[in-house]
Amino acid sequence: MSKTSKHIVITGGNSGIGYAIAEYYFQQGHRVSILSRQFRQPNILQIKYPDSYFGFEGNVASVKDIESFYRDCTSKQGKLDVIVANAGVATAEAISEVTEESFQNTFDTNVKGVFFTVQKSLPYLNSDAAITLISSIQASRGAGVWAAYGATKAAVRSLTRSFAAELGKQNIRVNCISPGVTDTPILQKFGFDDSTLTDILDQVKIATPLERLGEPEEIARAVAFINSADASFITGADLQVDGGLAQI
Repeated sequence: MSKTSKHIVITGGNSGIGYAIAEYYFQQGHRVSILSRQFRQPNILQIKYPDSYFGFEGNVASVKDIESFYRDCTSKQGKLDVIVANAGVATAEAISEVTEESFQNTFDTNVKGVFFTVQKSLPYLNSDAAITLISSIQASRGAGVWAAYGATKAAVRSLTRSFAAELGKQNIRVNCISPGVTDTPILQKFGFDDSTLTDILDQVKIATPLERLGEPEEIARAVAFINSADASFITGADLQVDGGLAQI
């Protein structure tokens, strides 16, 4: 283990943005621990990086799972340098379609999960630790069929400010990243048929100044920057990585 190796924790690192963040940090020579509800089989990251990987199957909506994860990952890989609270769910539902169950699941994962991912990490953090919460551009725009989801991501933005204000006294930086529409497997889970999804994504590309979707690796590089020494005087910020979609 090199002296420059850091211990990175990522929630929801099984696919998409979380997986890309994990892969990026592994390639930089760091130790990575992932909390996920399930892992792809075969677990490619475990195969590629057996000496610096720790995986824990659990749900961020369960405080007990979070506590067990931190206890086990620090026992194996040491104290924590970076937390990336990435786990989240998104369901496309009109207001009339939202059920109590779906609303609760969205808020339990996206808000409760983020809050306790940070709270339960505190006893295990090294000095100069950095925390990044994954929000969304939907936190700051009319969310349409993403009303519940957008509200949770606005809450994540608010938590970023509050955490940064309180933890700055301990020299812990807290920021959030707000991705735009990113080309990940989650797009296929929204319930749209192929033709409808293609039309939606084409409209997104037209509305985006860079005229394309984001790539998971681009989000990963932004996360790595905001957690790095190059961003040592940045805290409480919301870095929008969206190709300009919500900016212009």
